Amino acid sequence: MKKQVKGIVVAKVNAEELYETQLEDAVSKYNRSLKEQGVEIRALGQDKMHNLRQFMLQKLVERELLHQEALKKKVRISADEIDKVMEESSKQYPTQEEFYNDILEDGQDVETYRERLAYDMLVNKMAATRYEGRKKPLSPQEIQSFYKDNQQLFAQPESVNIGHILLKVDREADDTAWDTAKSKLEKLKKSKKDFRELAQEHSHCASAKDGGDLGFFARGQLYRPLENAAVTLKKNEVSQPVESEDGVHLIKLYERRPQGFVPPFDEISAQVEQVAKAEQAQRIYQEYVEELIRTARIEMMG
Repeated sequence: MKKQVKGIVVAKVNAEELYETQLEDAVSKYNRSLKEQGVEIRALGQDKMHNLRQFMLQKLVERELLHQEALKKKVRISADEIDKVMEESSKQYPTQEEFYNDILEDGQDVETYRERLAYDMLVNKMAATRYEGRKKPLSPQEIQSFYKDNQQLFAQPESVNIGHILLKVDREADDTAWDTAKSKLEKLKKSKKDFRELAQEHSHCASAKDGGDLGFFARGQLYRPLENAAVTLKKNEVSQPVESEDGVHLIKLYERRPQGFVPPFDEISAQVEQVAKAEQAQRIYQEYVEELIRTARIEMMG
């Protein structure tokens, strides 16, 4: 990757220099990703900020090592490959013009953007090639062992498993329509029929075909009036009619799980397999960069 802007050198990887501008760019991108998760990076404190910069610098060094290895092995990224990735990226914008404007607002021209993209694609190709060459299929026993040995990875926040019956009412409807819906639900609540049967027969929600089952929800994921009703219920208890923007609901609580609950393996086996594969990929990547570090000349200055 061409270094368009010279500046303070923060590291040397063999004969290649890495600059403060690159480090600041990496930290800035990480900052944006944290903000999207509701975390303000400057609220982390000076020590953590310093540790973050050191971490990002280490990642820059690792990526430079992979880039150099790609050049050594004559691995290439074609112009067509770059065009395809740019085309996919542009689809996230209303127009191509806005996509290119975003590139310019980020302080780079299109040529520089393509160079940086090619660099990243080359690095990722090297990591992917090593992974494909070293990965091993995980047996059902290995996946189960991973689950048993890494319970903390699958702990969940407090949640409730609920079902509901929804009678839709137009938002602009008068009080009579709302009262009629509430009255009907109060009668359904007194019914001796199974709640799921009642949902299949009367609910206006798409979940009716599943007996009104909505699954698990953590705090903050449900519409507030529904959440307020659900958290007060006991197991298998049905709420009073609850209004929402969609209409009026009856809610039934099937299960309440405390903070830190780990679901049984059968319930999350697909998720466990994904996490186990990701852990294997990370291990293969780390072994690769450590192998490259052992034969490299690296000087950290930042």
